Amino acid sequence: MSVYWKDIETDAGRWFGLALECREDDGGHRKPALRLESGHNARIRLVQDRAGGGEPVTRLWATPLGNYYGVLLLRSDAPVEPPVPASALDSAVVERHAALPEPQRLASWSRVFTQALSDGPASFLHAGMWMFIGVRPRADTWKFEAGKLRLNHWNWPVNGVRDALRDDPVLFIDWGGQYPIDQVLNLRAPSSSDDGRVKWWRKKAREGALPPIVLWRLDCLQAYVIVDGHDRLQAALLEDRPPDFLVACSAYEHPVERDPVSQQAMMASLQRHASEVAANMPGRKAIATDSLNSTLISAFDDRPIVMPRTYAWASRRPESEWLAEVEARLAALGRSELFWEFEARR
Repeated sequence: MSVYWKDIETDAGRWFGLALECREDDGGHRKPALRLESGHNARIRLVQDRAGGGEPVTRLWATPLGNYYGVLLLRSDAPVEPPVPASALDSAVVERHAALPEPQRLASWSRVFTQALSDGPASFLHAGMWMFIGVRPRADTWKFEAGKLRLNHWNWPVNGVRDALRDDPVLFIDWGGQYPIDQVLNLRAPSSSDDGRVKWWRKKAREGALPPIVLWRLDCLQAYVIVDGHDRLQAALLEDRPPDFLVACSAYEHPVERDPVSQQAMMASLQRHASEVAANMPGRKAIATDSLNSTLISAFDDRPIVMPRTYAWASRRPESEWLAEVEARLAALGRSELFWEFEARR
């Protein structure tokens, strides 16, 4: 697969992320190695192909409630090949990025991870439009968002980072509001805090050299899954150093149509206000430049809005197989009493 990318900047010139165009060399649309499968009765699996072939490994089972007020999830914690090869993050690469000025660091890392995923054997990238969005902590807090690319765009919040590394493989996301949406989900159990890799990343976190954690936006869950960086996130949590994130999402451009009548009415109102200010009419003050620019952009900006869109591959597997896998996993956890919730979707 060929991947073409370009930088995305806000109107103020701030780096926002990368826009990717992924194309199969033969023009086809192959299944990626790491992918979502959607089956009968809203039964979802996140699966990953094995390096040697055969039946793919299930990493996550999910099913929305019948009333769509939330989604039930069950992690498999099965060992799999990492989507980003360890060689992409060797010490030389980490040190080279640590030496970059802060504004350039995340942009440079986005290229490293894009290339690694393009070349890797367990990538989730498929043909189409993608975005890699840089998400930073707000003022050294544990609150994260990318900000808005345009005035009328989403600000890409990332929630629940402190609670992302769950030991419990069973989770319910309440879309009704009691449990935050746009949260981070781990795809495997946390490593031991004594693990050598965690210790090394803790050192890098203290040095301010920790690479970003790579998330994949799954809009069907209204959440993000950690594709690469479980140990890095654990190191950041142990050191209380909020990390950066790179959010990958398949996307589409939603066209924007403006109403000419409303535009003319707004321009007439602004001209009338300017005339009243020029005439020193009591109570009239000039509109601040930033406010005026925002008003004009909101009325005349017809650039398409980039929206996340998650694709899943249709599965012919009967629902009974999905239920049998979930039942077996819950039984292995000693949690068989929860099976009826997955079965009944409530």
